[in-house]
Amino acid sequence: MTTALVLGAGLAGLVTALRLHQAGHEVTVLEARDRVGGRALTVPLGKGGIDLGPAWIWPDYQPNVIALLREMGLDTLPQDETGDFVVETTSGLRRGAFPKRYTDAARIRGGVQTLATQLAAALPPTSIHLNEEVLALDLQGRPSVTTQSQTWDVDVVICAVPGPIAATWDVTPNWPAAVAKDLVRWPTWMAAHAKIVVQYDRPFWREAGLSGGAVSHAGPLFEIADQSDPETGVFGLFGFVGVPFDARQDQTELVQQSLAQLQRLFGPEAAHPIRIEIMDWAAERFTTTSADRTPPQGHPPYGAPALANSVQGRLFFAGAEVSATHSGLIEGAIKTGERAAMLAAKALVS
Repeated sequence: MTTALVLGAGLAGLVTALRLHQAGHEVTVLEARDRVGGRALTVPLGKGGIDLGPAWIWPDYQPNVIALLREMGLDTLPQDETGDFVVETTSGLRRGAFPKRYTDAARIRGGVQTLATQLAAALPPTSIHLNEEVLALDLQGRPSVTTQSQTWDVDVVICAVPGPIAATWDVTPNWPAAVAKDLVRWPTWMAAHAKIVVQYDRPFWREAGLSGGAVSHAGPLFEIADQSDPETGVFGLFGFVGVPFDARQDQTELVQQSLAQLQRLFGPEAAHPIRIEIMDWAAERFTTTSADRTPPQGHPPYGAPALANSVQGRLFFAGAEVSATHSGLIEGAIKTGERAAMLAAKALVS
């Protein structure tokens, strides 16, 4: 029996670990947080949930995520855009039957983190170690990884954390020049963003003929969408915060401004939520470095070539930004997890 060490219990890391376990290899997963999922973070609400991290998949052209959901016994629900859309500018509101923004998008019933917890449950119970932040990585000879608690000696390592985070580790010998460059080539996708989810006891916007979707040039939320699941009794809206990181530190004020905006967009009942949650990913140190807090202009062409290769044949990379296709998305994370497991398994028997 050989040993693989996966760094990061996000979707990419968990997929890697599961495939290696299924192939008969002993796998250990180290996660710096106190939970699994990485950027997949869901507010559980009864049998449903609302996502504070990534929320959408596109079943028609993302085969890896759909196959994995089936394997894990999870369902999807379409992104409902029935009703009018609202556009807000500094001069006022426009309501109408605008083209749908998400078309064939779907969400995972129960939330994306449900997929992470199902993957974790499919591993042996002692496989995942939480609150284990990587401090050092030694790739001289047989690899070893040092955390606060101990040093882990292994045969292969799979790095499934954002590149800018891995770039901060004490690595011996230093990362190869091409790898070091590609780890920080682009900011981690969506790391600069904050997301607000607002739960209500009923979908009053639908009753008014609105889809719950909006874009705004007035803010503080620049994109808003319905995140309800009537089958589980969850009704809510989410919004991406358009205020820069340094200007959104007062969360009380941010909530007040966001509720005032939702009232402008959807009516006075928006002032009475039953729950509000905020996740500022730019303040999450296991996702974001200070260099990630300025969002890129557009979607970067992730899939840097150096991260597609191994380091000394014993360290492999996985993650949404490692993928050359569906980069930054759930599909990309899963696809690279599958690939990293395949490459690591070959190295373990070589």
